[in-house]
Amino acid sequence: MPSRNPSPPGGSVLVTGASGFLGRHILANLADNGRRGVGLVRDAASFASQDWLGEVGNPVAVAGGLEDRTSWIEHGDLGDCDAIIHSAALVKHSRDDADEVYRTNIDGTLEMVRAAHDLGARLVFVSTSGTVGCFDDPAARADETAPYVEDVVKNWPYYHSKIIAERQAKALADDLDVELVIIRPPVMLGPGDHRFRSTSNLIRFMRGKLPFVIRGGFDFVDIRDAAAAMCVAADMGEPRPIYHLPGTSCGVQEFFQMAAPFADRPAPRLVVPFRPAWFLASALHKIGLHVLPDPVVAEMASKYWGVSTLYSPEDLDFYPRTGDETLADTITWLKDHCPDLH
Repeated sequence: MPSRNPSPPGGSVLVTGASGFLGRHILANLADNGRRGVGLVRDAASFASQDWLGEVGNPVAVAGGLEDRTSWIEHGDLGDCDAIIHSAALVKHSRDDADEVYRTNIDGTLEMVRAAHDLGARLVFVSTSGTVGCFDDPAARADETAPYVEDVVKNWPYYHSKIIAERQAKALADDLDVELVIIRPPVMLGPGDHRFRSTSNLIRFMRGKLPFVIRGGFDFVDIRDAAAAMCVAADMGEPRPIYHLPGTSCGVQEFFQMAAPFADRPAPRLVVPFRPAWFLASALHKIGLHVLPDPVVAEMASKYWGVSTLYSPEDLDFYPRTGDETLADTITWLKDHCPDLH
């Protein structure tokens, strides 16, 4: 079993995607555990204006992009950086955005491997369980030994880009002798989604704008628990190369049934077969009406995104809270903070 004894704290942890939902929780966990978090952000002034920074220890920000590592490594206030948590990603599902998604998620990850080499740091790469866990069988689960489901997701830019990024990052890390840890969470929910992206479907449901669902299923995990596991992976003595972070497994309709009591709204009762939903979404997309999600989202929603883990509880002290607790906290936070719900 890998050692969970961390290397002595004192160095800093660079967090990409620091201004996002996951980055916020990673920075909070680092601060809570006495670690110096440094956020890599496009606009340091904009980052400094965020009203939640005090909650995460007012971390240092380094201005720069994934593509210009030489500049921020030379001139940024990184301190003695011994780990990078690469949580930045472009999460767009439409095939219209494919070029941008592939470029950002693949090239950006490879630049972080090079940055880890330049800094002599461990790289924790936040990927997704969707690289291996996408099935037609509701009971199927993918653990850390599962093969890529490339034949299933090859037409879905986000998930396919993550498969390629994982493969190429492993190869480059081997070439450069970089210690790489890949973390694969499923859908992440919880309080603090200040951009209202990860919670967009919950918000749509809470506004009464979700008239039907498609039969499918997925896993979701509390983002606070996922962030904590990522921080353990950054510090632990001898990590494994891959960790999964499964949470609560449920069908799409069951998910909204779980959310309904906290949202004070009944769950959608209409379950539409995939084909009619896809044709309707495609037709509306072609004429520029985006009242329904992109057709790719309909395609993905019809699958079952099951994930399991062989190692994370013991290695990462990963024992996530219940789905009910996560949904209660998420919805309470949205009621207080989302303008569309007021």
